[in-house]
Amino acid sequence: MDDLHFRSDYARTAEGLSELGRLIRDVFEIDISPLDRLGHDPSVIAFGWWRQDRLVANVSLYERRLFLRGECVSALGVQSVAVRPQWRGKGLFRDLMRRALRHADGRTELVILATETPSLYRPFGFRQVRETIFSAGWVSRQSQAGCRNLSLARNEDVALLLDLFSRRAPTSLFASACDHSSLFLLKAALTPGIRLVHIPDLDAVVVIRTDADTLILLDIVAPEIPTLEDIRTHLDVECSRIEVHLTPDRLGWRPEGQHSVDTGYMVRGPFPAEGSAYMLSTMRI
Repeated sequence: MDDLHFRSDYARTAEGLSELGRLIRDVFEIDISPLDRLGHDPSVIAFGWWRQDRLVANVSLYERRLFLRGECVSALGVQSVAVRPQWRGKGLFRDLMRRALRHADGRTELVILATETPSLYRPFGFRQVRETIFSAGWVSRQSQAGCRNLSLARNEDVALLLDLFSRRAPTSLFASACDHSSLFLLKAALTPGIRLVHIPDLDAVVVIRTDADTLILLDIVAPEIPTLEDIRTHLDVECSRIEVHLTPDRLGWRPEGQHSVDTGYMVRGPFPAEGSAYMLSTMRI
């Protein structure tokens, strides 16, 4: 351990982001390099143990902006928790989590993360929360002209998305997220089947995918949230059912069914939507 040194100054440097990207790729097989062009989240602060110029363990925090029961809540999210296999079992994860949470506790009451291994985080005061998928029958309408799928390979399409993000309204006032665009764009870039549909008449991008005969609505990026009926009249999608992976209070729509799901979210601190039917967004990595 004597040849390791601690750093927290590297999340805003090209060298640091490159090494952080290499750690995430090596540990999780996730390539975050698309963010070099699409834009990294400038709010990220990373806590890491380094061996010379190589990052061997990392925990990052990033700013989150949530709407919970009508209130705009500032929180911090935990991400990019990774330790190289040969350095596990030496207390690096525990040390970095404690450092990150000390930093967070001086700035916010709420810390949130997503994980497939909740047992790792319970000792730090995190608890699991469940979200809800909302569903109903779906009758397709004859779509209006003008909509198109955006491509993240086109700079003008990325610019259009970033402009909408700068003006976006919360999809729900009861429970939703209005975070930086980076995780949204990375999710779209790395997930086959996700469509970013621009609807000029609504000044909106709706994020959808299909599964058999079901349309899945993942997110809406717009300065004014359209109703689901307005979206229906513009989408050229033939399906018989819809699943909404958003809290639907602003959609002018009443679901016929709903079911609780574990999306991996854990929270530390007060979370006003806890125990209610809600969904923040799955447009994250």
